[in-house]
Amino acid sequence: MLSLTATTRAQRKMHDRGQTLLLAPIALLIIMILGAVTLEVGAMHLRQRQLNDLADSLANDAATVGFDIDHFRNTGELAIDPGAANGVLGGGIAISNLPTAAAAPVSVTPGAEPAVTVALSFTHEFVLGRALFGASTELTATGEAALVPSA
Repeated sequence: MLSLTATTRAQRKMHDRGQTLLLAPIALLIIMILGAVTLEVGAMHLRQRQLNDLADSLANDAATVGFDIDHFRNTGELAIDPGAANGVLGGGIAISNLPTAAAAPVSVTPGAEPAVTVALSFTHEFVLGRALFGASTELTATGEAALVPSA
């Protein structure tokens, strides 16, 4: 009876030895997929932050460049020239980290403190996660800046 149990245990050990060999490639594949997902999500998050920063910077530049000095000298009121404000967008996008970003025309809100709103969009292309996420996704950002009179 004792030798039968020992033989059975030895046979089980021999039979179980191949299971680790099958699990190792599966575990490696799972680690690679998780790594690819991490890289893709991290890159997309970075692009979104860059797009937000660009929208805020362009809104600030558009408000500054679009300041209508002639209107201010004649009336004493702050105003933004939409044409001058829109002129900033192309050059600002071209020298940024996202030169393929697209901008909608600047939206100017008149008033005592006129404001400029810049809306941007960017197509983020996936590299490693195409099977999981698709080929690309559209990122959007909005920046706003206002002219505030100093005391």
